[in-house]
Amino acid sequence: MRTVFLVAVLALAPSAAGAQSAAPTDDTNVAARFVSDVLHDYVDYFSVENAETYALGGAAAGGVHPVDHSIATWVQQNNPSALTGGNEYGSQLYQIPVAIAWWGIASLAGSASNADAGRDLLRAQLSVVSWTYAIKYAVDRTRPNGDPRGFPSGHASTSWATATVLQEHYGWKLGLPAFLLAAYTGMSRIYANEHYTSDVVFGAAVGIASGRTVTLHLRRSRVAIAPMPVPGGGGVLVTALK
Repeated sequence: MRTVFLVAVLALAPSAAGAQSAAPTDDTNVAARFVSDVLHDYVDYFSVENAETYALGGAAAGGVHPVDHSIATWVQQNNPSALTGGNEYGSQLYQIPVAIAWWGIASLAGSASNADAGRDLLRAQLSVVSWTYAIKYAVDRTRPNGDPRGFPSGHASTSWATATVLQEHYGWKLGLPAFLLAAYTGMSRIYANEHYTSDVVFGAAVGIASGRTVTLHLRRSRVAIAPMPVPGGGGVLVTALK
């Protein structure tokens, strides 16, 4: 009997879409899986990739640190026009509801790829607020306006986390505008005399690390091999999950 070997490679959703398997329809399973993924995010956070991000962010923040007070003094003396909207956009009171709405509306519409993006946006916000405030309380740096816990900037970290998730899911068509919004948000906090420049720079690194952590599944490739019967023989099914 002639034996036929067939190798079939299935590429599943190279973009956002498919990195994760379809979400369970049962609400309890959805919630349990989400909680499990959030907990795994704290484990996955400790990675070489994030260590490199923190190293670059720390070096950049250290590079601008000597001029922090000069920039803050210039802001106070010149009183430049406020960059409106940054305070609202960078707030988790805005970011978290938007992420929940994104996930919920996309799920109701039956769009798995957009639902995954919304889900990752929410995971990124939960991650970034944890690490941002852990660092804030550990460092307890006084802000230029005299308030406590200025380092790193939470508005910068949340907005850069969102930008990173959007870039990973949708590419630069949404990533670039989101990164520009994140940069604007950081500048608005400097103009409002709420943060030093190094607070904002390091906040961006914290946000990128969180955004990259929750989208690891988009960059991982798993291969599954299984036997597959075919007319006149047998085959091998190779499935690549991206």
